[in-house]
Amino acid sequence: MFKGINWIAVLVAVVLQQALGYLWYGPLFGAQWTALLGHEPDMSNVAVNMSLGVVVSVIIAVGLAWLIGRLGAATLIGGLTTAFAAWFFFNFTTMAVDYLYVGQNAAFVGINMGYQLVAYLLSGAVIGMMKPRGAAAATATA
Repeated sequence: MFKGINWIAVLVAVVLQQALGYLWYGPLFGAQWTALLGHEPDMSNVAVNMSLGVVVSVIIAVGLAWLIGRLGAATLIGGLTTAFAAWFFFNFTTMAVDYLYVGQNAAFVGINMGYQLVAYLLSGAVIGMMKPRGAAAATATA
């Protein structure tokens, strides 16, 4: 199942997702997000939460790498298109439930959706552009 995944691209995508999260929920939207949350986030388990966040980022990046590979979409446009479709069909719709049924504020959900969209697009772009070594060698000899 994981044959053909460029693990370097996955690693780069994970690092970019984490850096984006730091900026998104820090200087860019941190104060607004916290105000919309209605209370300060629980930071008592920050190491565990951050570790689990990295695990989630790895799952997203591996999933996108697998999907991009299966679709033969290993180009910048292919990676972006695949990432957008994955975000829209699965992430957007899942997060919309938080607004529709859980009662979360639309702006709060919008900040979270925006982060996920940019994270998916960054990851899709990196994974789409960075072909696995075997694929690059096969393309060069063909």
